[in-house]
Amino acid sequence: MTYGLAFFLFANPHKPDTVSTSAVLAQLILDRGARVLVDTWLHGRIAIGEPCDIKDLPQETTAVLSLGGDGTLLRTVAHAAVRGIPVLGIHMGRVGFLLEVNLNDIAQAVDRLVRGDYHLEERMMLACQVNDGDEMLVMNDVALTRGQSPSSIEVKAYADGEEICVSRGDGLLVATPTGTTGYALSAGGPVVYPLMSCLVLVSICSHILTQRPIVMPEDKTVVLTTSANRDQPCQIIMDGQVVINKSGDVRVVIRKAAQKARFIRFAEQKFLTRLREKQADWNVT
Repeated sequence: MTYGLAFFLFANPHKPDTVSTSAVLAQLILDRGARVLVDTWLHGRIAIGEPCDIKDLPQETTAVLSLGGDGTLLRTVAHAAVRGIPVLGIHMGRVGFLLEVNLNDIAQAVDRLVRGDYHLEERMMLACQVNDGDEMLVMNDVALTRGQSPSSIEVKAYADGEEICVSRGDGLLVATPTGTTGYALSAGGPVVYPLMSCLVLVSICSHILTQRPIVMPEDKTVVLTTSANRDQPCQIIMDGQVVINKSGDVRVVIRKAAQKARFIRFAEQKFLTRLREKQADWNVT
């Protein structure tokens, strides 16, 4: 029995292969004497291990194993980060900047997990507060956008009280270095090496053509403000996973989080190589 080891399985419910792969993965872990916790809906499908909601993740969990793409992994990171639990991404998606293991390497990955044969990579996260609400942890980016409104939105941005810009267009976003290969990249932002620590401000489809992305020190507190009509609320989007509709005066405060995301790595990431390969894939029509 591998005492003290417990692995939580989280999968994308919209990818059919994740269910069968989760069953294989759970059995591999059990066969090696470790405990398996399975996201509640997934446990109902595979009936292996113990059911557990990710919001109730035990502090003693050894690692979260995410099956899907980067979006699936992003849904796990905040829950894991507040408990200091590392995350391992198993590649069943398309982009895969954050993922570590391919399907044909699962058995070897489980062996290395139970042996502790891996290293941890830490990455910066954001803490975001909308008006006077609770702070939320964000891995990639926070965007203040026009939402479903057909009209452009005016967003003012400040850093430690100093006005940065007034953007008129689809909105503004603030990204971590990890997030610069996501929404920020599509909006025309720079790619920042993910192990750096800084804030990146990017306008989204700005009408002001001279408005350029800005890279700021990690200790800056960024505030985005706007005012939205009741019948056309703006949207605050976090990691593409959490969407908050707001009308009236809106204030979004974004700063570096005290917590860090921790990713399990079996080998050197070679981010620049992966970036080059992904860009080549995107150029194929």
